[in-house]
Amino acid sequence: MASLKRIGQQIGLWLFIISATVVAVLALSFALFAIFIRTENLTFIADMSAGRLMHNYTQLMGYLTLPWVEPLKMSNFPVSANGAHHFADVKHLFLLALAVFIVSAPITWSYLRTLHARKMWWQLVRPFQIGAFIPVIFAGAFMINFDQFFIAFHKVLFRNSDWLFDPNTDPIINVLPESFFMACFIVALGIFEVVMIWGIVKGRRSLAKN
Repeated sequence: MASLKRIGQQIGLWLFIISATVVAVLALSFALFAIFIRTENLTFIADMSAGRLMHNYTQLMGYLTLPWVEPLKMSNFPVSANGAHHFADVKHLFLLALAVFIVSAPITWSYLRTLHARKMWWQLVRPFQIGAFIPVIFAGAFMINFDQFFIAFHKVLFRNSDWLFDPNTDPIINVLPESFFMACFIVALGIFEVVMIWGIVKGRRSLAKN
């Protein structure tokens, strides 16, 4: 029974790390988008002010992350039926990540408290060492061909081709360049790697003290 509980706690920990990474990137995406407005000259592309672009992005993210916001409406960007369907699919994934984050947080808190009380942080070392390779693998895929990775990523998550936006019917895609999504992926991998390193260092210090 104790082993099943431990397995459940470990699963909860990984679900928390992954979902927390997603939540963190969603929050940081506002700052990233503000940066890309300047670096990618999006005000010129969209023919609107930076403030207006941020307002529309906030409307989009509000729809994607808040279950009570329906339907998708952006002040300056029309949305086609296919575009709306894709954003609805993305909304479901984001809400799932938020739900997993909320449910797994207390499980993770309880598990980490147990590790601390019993001085068993060393249990994190091996799984986190393995986990630390994940960002390296993804980074390698980015460097080889991010376009192909991006396409494969969408094919895995979505069962249709609605994510292939037509700029004429869904002009929002003009201000969401592929480089913006790459930056979001890089931030996510960076956060995940930092957590892995933290667990490894914490575990090794625990071993040294024991």
